[in-house]
Amino acid sequence: MNQVGIDISNEVFDAAMQCVDGVVRQQFPNTPSGHRQFKRWALRGANSARVCLEATGIYHLQLALLLDTTKNIELMVVNPCAARRFAQAHMVRAKTDSIDADGLLHFVQCMPFQRWSAPHEFVLQLQSLAHRVAQLDKDLSRERSRLHAARRAGKHTRQTQQDIQDHMEELKRRLEATKVQAYDVIRHDPLLAEDVRLTVSAPGFAALSSMKLMAELSALPPDMLAAQWVAHAGLDPRAYESGTSVNRPRRISKQGNARIRSTLFMAALSAVRHDPNVSAYYEKLLSRGKKKMQAIVAVMRKLLHALWGMLHHRREWEGEKFYRLNQPECA
Repeated sequence: MNQVGIDISNEVFDAAMQCVDGVVRQQFPNTPSGHRQFKRWALRGANSARVCLEATGIYHLQLALLLDTTKNIELMVVNPCAARRFAQAHMVRAKTDSIDADGLLHFVQCMPFQRWSAPHEFVLQLQSLAHRVAQLDKDLSRERSRLHAARRAGKHTRQTQQDIQDHMEELKRRLEATKVQAYDVIRHDPLLAEDVRLTVSAPGFAALSSMKLMAELSALPPDMLAAQWVAHAGLDPRAYESGTSVNRPRRISKQGNARIRSTLFMAALSAVRHDPNVSAYYEKLLSRGKKKMQAIVAVMRKLLHALWGMLHHRREWEGEKFYRLNQPECA
């Protein structure tokens, strides 16, 4: 079996392969034809190959999708932070594309292999549309701020104000159209539609927030545990202790998907206000001395645990399972 490490960028990618002839290196164009060339090269002199590459934005995705469907090639997609720390642990001081490819080859040789499987096509479509909704919403918010500043500047900005207002109307139309497209994707996939239906049954979630959350969670491997979902969202508590002199309060790591955290934050605020079970859990945390933000983060984490259980057991929201009302304080 050949083992390959790939460092990928916008136009090209460098590959380092361990085969029967030793370590060989080659550079390929990051294009469909370059991907096909690499596929043939990776299987040279062997019946199978294991390939390791970093999740570098969007540049790796088309190659990863091709390799996932290629017989006799197994793919591992590595978190860039893990690859960087691995290189630092091996005292790699320089950083070039070829050195990074060698590092990823060393990574796949030394670390446990975790095969990557491509998300379903509907999930990829939904994720793209959900990200576009977030971009348009951010652009709209920026234009509102610019309009406020122009109005405060005086009468000489009237033409600028009109241009900003016209742009805002266009952004609103595009935003609503993109939302409709995202909802259509959900309706055409029975599993996504059922996941969104179950999520909407939980307090704090509506159609839009459920769509945004499912765009991220549906792309995760189905065998992930609830605690792994929490870590992926960056909501896992991070201890910071050293000897007897350093003992800082625990904070969430934030080393994860910020889009999941953002959606859960707004859902938690709404659930605390409108759901009696969530509100009782929140008040219990406050009574134990937690600050308001700490209590909200705890609600976010517990909501994510609850959603994992709902989606894996195909059950709607049950408030008593989140937090039982009128239970004894020692419980």
